[in-house]
Amino acid sequence: MPAPKKCCIDSCVWVKYAGHFKTATLLQYIIENRLLVYADNYLLGEIHQALTGKFNFTISEADKIIQLISPFIIIDTARSIYRLSKDAKDNYLYDLCIQNNCRYMITIDKEILADTNAPFIRKTDAWLKKKK
Repeated sequence: MPAPKKCCIDSCVWVKYAGHFKTATLLQYIIENRLLVYADNYLLGEIHQALTGKFNFTISEADKIIQLISPFIIIDTARSIYRLSKDAKDNYLYDLCIQNNCRYMITIDKEILADTNAPFIRKTDAWLKKKK
């Protein structure tokens, strides 16, 4: 059996699925692709904030989404080291990926996807649908 693939999933991907009531679909992709997903409390906070803001979820509904995804992720707090992402707000994602030796960053953020200097492979969520 192949080893799980370490990755980070950007908050924009989590929000895309949760905001359209498809969290279970993303979690199924995680299982099918044998992904070991790393996150931190900042990322979870971004998800929560986007759901209550952009998608008008109640705080309780956003809390339930966080509770639903929590068993599928490894919470790790990365140290702030990386300063070279094109958008400074993404530095924490780079730190999370690098410090946990993640091979993949799954995102729909165009700046991250275009960053050819990123020390990990950048993929969109469409990759999860094809990969197995």
